[in-house]
Amino acid sequence: MGENPRGPNRGVEVQLSQYSAKASETPLLGHVRCLYYPLTAPCRSMVRQPAQDRYSPPTRNDRIRKSRKKQLTLFLTSIMVASLFAPSLSTDVSFLEPSETRHETANNTLNDSATQTIMSNLNTSNPVEITGVMDDLSRVHLVWIENGSQPLLQYALISTNGVDTVLISNTLIGANNSTSLSSPSLVIDSSRRAHIVWAITDIEILYVLLDPALDDRDGDAGDTANMTLVSYTVADGTGVRNDPDIAIDSYDGAHVVWVDTYDPQGLYFGTPLIYYTMLTFDSSGTFAVQINNSIITPALGFKGNPAVSMGANNTVIVVWEDTRGSLVEYVGLLDTSGSMTEEWKDMCAVFYGGNLTSGEYFQGVKPLLEDASITVLETLYALSGQFSHAANHKNCEDGYIAGGSGSEGPRTTYLGQNTSDTSGGIRYVEFVMYNNSSLTIPTDWGYNSEMWGPGSTWACLSWRDNSGMTPGNPATNADHHWNPNATKLIIPVSDEGPYGGSGNGNQAQEADDYQSISEAHDACVSAGIIPIPVSGTTSYGANSIWANDTHVRSHMMDLAQCASNTTGIHDRTCDDSAVNTTDAGGDMFLYPTDNMANFEGDFELGYLSNGWGVSGNTNNTWHVEAANNGNVYSQANLCDIGGPAGNPSFYSLSCNYTHPAGETVDLTVTVDGWASEFSMDVVMPDGTVASFNSSSVYNYYNAVLVSFTGAGNYSIYLNDTYGDGGTSVSADYSYVSGSAPPTTPISGTYSARSGDISDGESTSLEFTGVMADGTLSFAYNVSSEANFDFLTFSIDGVQLAQWSGTQSGNFSTPVSLGQHTLKWTYVKDGSVSSGSDAAWIDDVVIPLANYTQEMQALVQSIIALTTATGSTETFLTVLNPYSLLNNPRSTWHPGDSATSIDPDTGQYVEDIGPSLDYVWQEGGGWGTIGHFVLVNDTRLTNGHGWSSSPDVNVDENGNIHVVWVDGRSVIPNKVGPSQLHYMQIDLDRAGVLDGEADGLDMSEVAVVSDSAVLGSDMTWGSNPRVDFDNDGSIHITWFESTPAIEDENSRVELRWTRILSPQLVDGEMPLGRTLDQAYGVINTRVIATSNDNLMGVFGTGLDTSSQPIVNFDWPNRDIIWTTPDCSEDTTSEDKWDVCMWSENVYNMAIELDSGMDDEITLHPGQSADVGMLLRGIRIPGGSDIVIADTSEAPEHWHVEVGFSHTYQGTTTLVDGSTADLDLFIRAPGLQYVNEDQSFELSVFVTSSSKDEATTSKTFLIELINQGDWNDDDGDGVPDYEDDCQFGESGWTSDVDTDHDGDGCRDSTEDLNDDNDDYPDVDDSCPSGFMGDHIDLDGDGCDDVHEDPDNDGDGIENHLDLCPNGAQYWSSFSEDNDGDGCRDADEDDNDDNDPYLDVDDDCPSGMSWWNSLLFDHDGDGCHDLEDTDDDNDQIPDLDDLCPTGMTVWFSEPASDYDSDGCHDYSEDYDRDNDGVLDSDDNCPTGMLGWTSTPLNDWDSDGCHDDFEDLDDDNDGFSDWEDSCIRSSAIADSHMDGDGDGCDDNTEDNDLDNDGIESAYDNCEGDATSNWVSTPEEDFDSDGCIDSTDFDDDGDGVSDEYDSCPLSVSMTSDFDRDGCDDATEDWDDDGDGVPDSSDRCPLGLSNWDSSSGSDIDGDGCMDSLEDDRVTGRLLYTLRSNAFMTLMAASVVVLLLSGMVISARSNRSRFHMEDQTWSVEETMNDTVGTIEAVEDPQQQVRDLSDLGYSPEVAQAIVENEERARRRRN
Repeated sequence: MGENPRGPNRGVEVQLSQYSAKASETPLLGHVRCLYYPLTAPCRSMVRQPAQDRYSPPTRNDRIRKSRKKQLTLFLTSIMVASLFAPSLSTDVSFLEPSETRHETANNTLNDSATQTIMSNLNTSNPVEITGVMDDLSRVHLVWIENGSQPLLQYALISTNGVDTVLISNTLIGANNSTSLSSPSLVIDSSRRAHIVWAITDIEILYVLLDPALDDRDGDAGDTANMTLVSYTVADGTGVRNDPDIAIDSYDGAHVVWVDTYDPQGLYFGTPLIYYTMLTFDSSGTFAVQINNSIITPALGFKGNPAVSMGANNTVIVVWEDTRGSLVEYVGLLDTSGSMTEEWKDMCAVFYGGNLTSGEYFQGVKPLLEDASITVLETLYALSGQFSHAANHKNCEDGYIAGGSGSEGPRTTYLGQNTSDTSGGIRYVEFVMYNNSSLTIPTDWGYNSEMWGPGSTWACLSWRDNSGMTPGNPATNADHHWNPNATKLIIPVSDEGPYGGSGNGNQAQEADDYQSISEAHDACVSAGIIPIPVSGTTSYGANSIWANDTHVRSHMMDLAQCASNTTGIHDRTCDDSAVNTTDAGGDMFLYPTDNMANFEGDFELGYLSNGWGVSGNTNNTWHVEAANNGNVYSQANLCDIGGPAGNPSFYSLSCNYTHPAGETVDLTVTVDGWASEFSMDVVMPDGTVASFNSSSVYNYYNAVLVSFTGAGNYSIYLNDTYGDGGTSVSADYSYVSGSAPPTTPISGTYSARSGDISDGESTSLEFTGVMADGTLSFAYNVSSEANFDFLTFSIDGVQLAQWSGTQSGNFSTPVSLGQHTLKWTYVKDGSVSSGSDAAWIDDVVIPLANYTQEMQALVQSIIALTTATGSTETFLTVLNPYSLLNNPRSTWHPGDSATSIDPDTGQYVEDIGPSLDYVWQEGGGWGTIGHFVLVNDTRLTNGHGWSSSPDVNVDENGNIHVVWVDGRSVIPNKVGPSQLHYMQIDLDRAGVLDGEADGLDMSEVAVVSDSAVLGSDMTWGSNPRVDFDNDGSIHITWFESTPAIEDENSRVELRWTRILSPQLVDGEMPLGRTLDQAYGVINTRVIATSNDNLMGVFGTGLDTSSQPIVNFDWPNRDIIWTTPDCSEDTTSEDKWDVCMWSENVYNMAIELDSGMDDEITLHPGQSADVGMLLRGIRIPGGSDIVIADTSEAPEHWHVEVGFSHTYQGTTTLVDGSTADLDLFIRAPGLQYVNEDQSFELSVFVTSSSKDEATTSKTFLIELINQGDWNDDDGDGVPDYEDDCQFGESGWTSDVDTDHDGDGCRDSTEDLNDDNDDYPDVDDSCPSGFMGDHIDLDGDGCDDVHEDPDNDGDGIENHLDLCPNGAQYWSSFSEDNDGDGCRDADEDDNDDNDPYLDVDDDCPSGMSWWNSLLFDHDGDGCHDLEDTDDDNDQIPDLDDLCPTGMTVWFSEPASDYDSDGCHDYSEDYDRDNDGVLDSDDNCPTGMLGWTSTPLNDWDSDGCHDDFEDLDDDNDGFSDWEDSCIRSSAIADSHMDGDGDGCDDNTEDNDLDNDGIESAYDNCEGDATSNWVSTPEEDFDSDGCIDSTDFDDDGDGVSDEYDSCPLSVSMTSDFDRDGCDDATEDWDDDGDGVPDSSDRCPLGLSNWDSSSGSDIDGDGCMDSLEDDRVTGRLLYTLRSNAFMTLMAASVVVLLLSGMVISARSNRSRFHMEDQTWSVEETMNDTVGTIEAVEDPQQQVRDLSDLGYSPEVAQAIVENEERARRRRN
């Protein structure tokens, strides 16, 4: 079922989506659209309501409908509002594979076709801790531990493009003598090189850089020596180290983190720390440690499982498990017998702090752990209530008082309910549990006070009793109340047996001892409480008839781990198949003694002495006897250069080495398929050279080519003629490196020998004791079946070494302060015995601890185990290595550690701070320094359960994603139920990071808070990883497992959760959301399930730390895992498969057309067309534009690819359809290639919308030549002699076709037919003489036999006046006259004219003329070439007399106008103005102009603008002439006003008064000097106003003009001379201003008066005014009585209106009842009578005293009102 891009829906929508994705899109959207947006067009009919008449009263139904309508509106509105917030609401998590329904296939994947076996049965039977990476070529790099008798780290490279396509098979990585390997981690850099780190468990952290490209990748084991670029020990020496992880930055720098107890300052009591280092390998092949081993967690407490990833700007993100923040509760059960005096003193000092018996002060476990942010709850119980020791020791004082000073037993409430209530102190316990009953232990000094076995049972049953109840309720009167959230430990301390001590000579071996320990072990395992017993030495001595330390400690080991069939302190083998065989997870520690002082490791006593223990059957245990010795050989390499073709590419390589004396050195040579390219030279010590070439080897040669025995210095030069490499040489010799056993002891007289065992058995020798920091060593001999029977050596259960076959030697290893168990085991396989079938050890040297060191070791062990058992939280830090490297402080250098030590306090100092700081540095002044720690230790989780196995990754936006396994049980135990948790952190929210010394405030940066991954719902979640995709998805893959229950088998599942669709608010994710709130889509799938194991994860528990291998690269999704059989869910075969599940959400494939082949063979110049079909199998969105392209072809090949048979580069591919795809390829011609070629060409089709969506088809292209590669053109001339190797074919070279026999056809190809060094185009004799030439002129012709022009000047000898003159000059020297003589040094008359060159102004001028007529001035220049024929210095082009006078030079004195004509003999127009001097009034006037009417009006030769003072020559100078260009005929002039203008033709103002004649009304006096001005001539009519009868020219005589000086006149209605618009206030002249005149343009020239205009409105009453109103008003104005009457009427009307309004206020209706009121006011009742005659009414009103006008107005007004009412 496809994913819903809109996220999970509910109800019907979900049901629809289960049937069809399309059904959930179109119809469903329509439904949603109507639901959320009811008023959109498609839905209006669903909500439309009938209209109501707004004036009609609503009925009850209408009101109901309106009410419902409002309710519906509110409902729909609420839905619409809710829909706006829908994207931000949390969604239910939907599983693509519902947990309640399983559709299982053969191995329970989603479908059979999704899973393929990519590697099957790869010669391995017990792989563990598999890890891997898929690179960008879809190849899987695998690393795993082959966990056989000798663990091996293996590497393999697998292609996923097919089944069993193994490129590099099992390849051993690192040395093969490691005996316990763990935690391999692998990353791939940008060059596809593999960076691998792993641990030799507890001992070393190792790093290897492999380049698989340096191997031939033929499916066999890889060439490790050739592939290994770097092999480096990251950490070794003192300390215990494990769990490395590695990340690669963008520069391919490697960043390694691991767990290490190395603590040079001794501050943390051996608790593990997280270490970091940075390694680089540059392009020149230089390996460097950039930042050396640095502590990044300098704090007390357990730390483990670090994971590292690269963050933004190449910061380093590290997460790990850390007990800081955890809650631990321990219960001490202390023996109070008389022999425990010193133990009590020291144990109180250990728990609470104080002075030890040794005199040293110890801070105390509780204070130390509390300083490390670990909350410690403790109660020490004095067995049987004997408090003498607690009451008397100062160290116990605080605990004694806290416990009630001996008066209190177990508390009734648990500790830790508040921050101050953390100590139960020292209390008594008088009831314990034995045989499922309460056992009373009254106070005594011996028997009862030693009941630490039943006391341990009681303490564990108090948490979980035998009925399974939690908290428990054992049968005792009082129980210990455990804190329910704490990690729980019991610490029994005793020097006697577990049940009442030792006695009766049975040395603590009675039945009740065993029963009490068995009960205690089972109770603690069931309760999940970890026992940590501490053993003292009995008061009777270490080994007496009354007691035996070994017996006591054996019981304690049975409690701490599980019961053993043999007595001893050896590590127990617990198979966890039942409660009694389950490891309790604790350990036993020794109280300080002097036992180690008696240690004896040379066995010279002849028997195994104090402290040594054995295991095995009685008859086959280790014993002491003589041993023996021998030899073994090893190989040494002196030189190793070269490699596969291209890796490296070279023409020549060399190396030097020194040959050891007495040894034979073999030179092993390997050659690829081109032996012809090989040669090698060896310079020997005496200087001679041994040479080898292709005849010495053959294709794919791999053998010893030569051996040397002489000592000295050798140099090897390895050569490759083609330059691509492909050959190698290695110089090696063998030497004695070890010994095999003869018949003598290893050392001295005795050695320890293994027991005589049979096939399939083993025998062990052990020693347990407290050791100081130092080195442990011993000698060994082995004689056994090689590679099958082994001697192994381990410390604390971790195997460090093993030997097999015939070997002897010495072994040493560092050990740290603490209690350790040393174990030597000889183990045989199921068959065959060889040699002596035995092993020997001797000279065992141990760094013995003194009392003080033993006490320190005890403290260290308790702290280590206490912190290690506490529940862990997930912590994070951010490192900034490049800030430190790029801006180091002056005292720091690359290669130093980033952690320093304070010289005063001895504390570790972390370099915490921002990326850059400005600081003052001595010697350097102010500058910037970088800091290493950008974010200090930050606690991510905050719970009481375990948080373990974190993984971290950083997306492209810098967001940090963390996933881990989190405990779900109330029992905080790693093996308890667990599930995955997830968190997302955005560091940008914290602002500028300054080192965050106190850690981040998670509330400010966690966009997804600590959230459970809901798809993790089985018993155990394990081995998670988090990754990203380029479609924005977050991917979490992990394993879920559950044990067998009832009728169901145990099961393990590989699951994948895809998270996407972040719920943004204002463009970003809010802080503090849970996972399901922060993302809208969370889909989980079950990828595979098995009843056996997946990736080493079993349904019965977690046995490895292997993560799934994934590749999320949209559109491809690949998940890879290992299982015994990919095709079955269970298997019993010794088999191992690598399985891959793949999904392609964008799937297309290229198929060949019928008849087409993917192997193409072409001849030179030949081409081929290949038809293909592109099939769109799955195209998101239904269609997409895709692009076709090819991989790069070799040079000179022509390749095109495209669609639709036209090679167009793109096409639209539709889901389920196909598209034609064509490939055209043309081979190069013979001129570009001279050998067969073979290469692969890939055709790619890629989505235009998603570059990651692509498919390809690969073709094998081969080029062959049917002809002879040595005669490419087949002309009979070998290529090496043929100058036209790739020339024309179809002809044969002979003397007629190839004159010089050079292989080039003369007619078409040969550019030099006679091969005389002159191309034919330059050769005058192209097929000429072919012997020795004499050719002085280099024209290709032999001078003696062929050349007609000896000096090569282009003039044949018989025409050459200098036939044997200078040669080879014609192209760069002149021969102007072509006489064969070089002008420069041979010819004295270069142009062969009548003048020698020394007298010739044109010595190289026109040639071959001799008449003086052709040279006017006799200067030797032919007039045709002479630019100045008369030599007057005026060029002929500018000379108006070019062949004029000679022997003179033009100058102003003789040639005024410089026209080349002599002024006095030739020039008739000296100023050259076009006017002959005879007519020119200015003959030597202005130059550079020509007279025209435009510039010389009167043509007198004087320029009008610059010379002529009277341009029209009329006798008036221009400055007094108003018409300076009058007619040139003077007699025509009439000029009455003397202004120089002809009155008839020019003058437009005859009297010169400033008014043009056309507008001048007064031009009678032409000689007048008067000029018109506005003051004297207002209307500018040319007449002075004093005589003008109309000054303003408005046509109204000044005599009648009311406005005699009007400015303008547009209208004058009353002809009063005033402009109506601007001047006249009474346009009609009736005496009424226009502003009051109702007839402003009425009758004119009458006066308004009471007689003619009674109302004064400007309208003549008799003719214009038809209204009475005016008369009435006039009457009122003029009559006071009438005015009073009118006012009275108005008052009466207003009063009536007020009374009417008041009477109507109480009415309900607002209707207009005016007419009714009027009716009621009438005197008459009934119908309205007819009104009187209007004239009568006027008369009646007049009788009352109204004027006729007022009476008439009243009557008319009443009539109009009556008409309106009707």
